[in-house]
Amino acid sequence: PSSSSSSRHQQSSLVSRNVLATKRIAASSRLYMATVVDEAALNEESLTKLSSKVSVPAYDRSALSAGILHIGVGNFHRAHQAAHIDELLQKDFDGNKQWGIVGGSLYAPDRPTAEKRAQLQSQDWLQTIVEQDGETQRALILGSMIDFLPVDSDNGSIQKAMVDPNIKIVSLTVTEGGYYLNDGKFDVDHPEIQHDINNLDAPKTVYGMIVKALKHRRDEGNEPLTVLSCDNLPHNGDVVKSVIMGIAKEVDSDLAKWIDDNVACPNNMVDRITPKTTGEQLERIKKEYGYSDSWPIFCEPFTQWVLEDTFPQGRPNLELLDSVTFVHDVSPYEFKKIRILNG
Repeated sequence: PSSSSSSRHQQSSLVSRNVLATKRIAASSRLYMATVVDEAALNEESLTKLSSKVSVPAYDRSALSAGILHIGVGNFHRAHQAAHIDELLQKDFDGNKQWGIVGGSLYAPDRPTAEKRAQLQSQDWLQTIVEQDGETQRALILGSMIDFLPVDSDNGSIQKAMVDPNIKIVSLTVTEGGYYLNDGKFDVDHPEIQHDINNLDAPKTVYGMIVKALKHRRDEGNEPLTVLSCDNLPHNGDVVKSVIMGIAKEVDSDLAKWIDDNVACPNNMVDRITPKTTGEQLERIKKEYGYSDSWPIFCEPFTQWVLEDTFPQGRPNLELLDSVTFVHDVSPYEFKKIRILNG
């Protein structure tokens, strides 16, 4: 690889990263998202009052518009995709101000998705990220998220956003187990998939919702979406395309052909060790930086994103970042990560 970030990917440092990851994950077995309300709470108004030890957005967040809808707002998305977009906005705001992120989470009564949204809303969608290793620590405020859709029981807010012509990319972090696979193949017989096939007007899965949105876009003569899986699985773009196509073929063969011809799902490799947030980390933000953040992110300084450059509806100019590489085929990077880092 030719990027400057890739030169740091040496085996000696990779061993220490794996050891560090094991220690962090073991120490982060419980997720803390307690809401803290005090005079030093993080929000747009308090940005100018923060310690000089914390880097804040130097761009005008009010001039950001939404171009990316991300489903599955968790620590990894915020430490990786949202952090990359924030860095890009710091570097070239005018060229990328149409790529603000709108978050979304599917309704799940057994998960605290609505609570997470409320916490970020109270902070005007601002979030602290602390990059640390054994020798250094750097704190900065991410401003790339401009909204987080209400968590509706029918997921109506997400479905509406998917047909918004301003949204060009729908990205996903739904975990490796969220793709309805059986022995590595799309499981068309899964009950939730069968529900969407037979009830596309009221889908329950994110993939059924994407197919419904693509049908609406086609029927209205609007551009399709680029669907970007950011989960840590080989050829994630091919996987998500197989799920979308699997549903579409069962619903409407003409729609399936249109999707196959027009919808891009780029393969990409993501890399950044990002544990869950702990109560001790909430206290560290207050003690070391003098304000409260109800859901900060602590992660390693290293980050890498390698993407196949297939974005027909446009994309952020991420090639301006040292940690991002656009390639024709992501396979060699996936192979290297599996053999060296994950091995």
